[in-house]
Amino acid sequence: MRLIAEIVKKYYLYDFNESHMEENHSTAGAPQSHFNESLCANCQVNVYEPGYTINLCSDCRKSLIKYPIPKWIKFFALGILAVMVISLVRTQQYISAAVHLGKAENAIDQKHFVTAQRELSLVLNKFPKDFNANAYMMVASAYNFDFEAYQIAFDKVADIKTEDQTLLSTVNAASEYIAQSFPKDTLMYKRIVAVAKDKEKLLALVDSTDEIVLKTHIANFLFETKDYDRVDGIVNKVLAVNPNFYQALSLKTAVKRNTAKYDEALALCDRLLAFNAEDIYVLSQKARIELKRKHDREAAVFASKALTLDPENDSAIEATAMVDYFAGRKKESLASLAKIKAHETHSGDSTISKRLSPIILGSEIYR
Repeated sequence: MRLIAEIVKKYYLYDFNESHMEENHSTAGAPQSHFNESLCANCQVNVYEPGYTINLCSDCRKSLIKYPIPKWIKFFALGILAVMVISLVRTQQYISAAVHLGKAENAIDQKHFVTAQRELSLVLNKFPKDFNANAYMMVASAYNFDFEAYQIAFDKVADIKTEDQTLLSTVNAASEYIAQSFPKDTLMYKRIVAVAKDKEKLLALVDSTDEIVLKTHIANFLFETKDYDRVDGIVNKVLAVNPNFYQALSLKTAVKRNTAKYDEALALCDRLLAFNAEDIYVLSQKARIELKRKHDREAAVFASKALTLDPENDSAIEATAMVDYFAGRKKESLASLAKIKAHETHSGDSTISKRLSPIILGSEIYR
């Protein structure tokens, strides 16, 4: 703004001298041959008034103060002010985005993928096409099995090449991790779903496919029949092919829980948490395991951690409902069940409410 003031000041002096030159000459009586520094810088007639930056007499100073500011100077000043405001806002946005991106990168390094995804969402809300933010979003959402967020981020960077080999390697590993959830033989998958409630037909299909994801689907449906030995046998065959196959390890934790092998179940959960330290499903599973063996205090810790990560996650709500139920807080547990059912009206999957309802309504003995 000091620059604007200097422009205005120079404009006043120049314009005033130009427009009043003839008046000054007539007042002085004859052209002056030199500039007298002891007189007013404008009229060169009166003695200047001391105490100001520019040496003007009181009459000239009053005249200049009343002199109207040209519109172009007003517009120029407003233009500069607007540019300054816009620059300040944009700079603030860039700084904020950089901070959140840095937090996301640190979270990914620590395998805190829920935190990473939350931070990346804040960046992408402001800069939806940012390459690094979308690449890291692919990583975080892959380990959270958030298929929708992964696909959105993938679509934005699929045609962009990068020379950052470290980032590329991280994205590829995450993509392989999430890809394990999808069967290649979709026809076989449909056949399995079609006989999901027929135990004998499911068992007949086990050797009809080599895809470990399809074998795991069969084992998952068999789990509902409570034939835990058969389920464990199928899962072990899957893990012989891929020891880190998420769905198989996850199913095996449930088998160990229901066969009272609690320490083994918790150890399997820890293996899964090595991939994603903020895996809400696994933390909820640990709560259910601890409840099963009547370690209610430990269960409450895991349920609370899961719910803190995402208060809207149905697995976390389920674990919390069970903790409340066994603590005698039936009203709270029923409220959690109602919340899960409300979510399921949108998702169309009622798996969680169907297994939770008999427990907190008292028709099934959990422990």
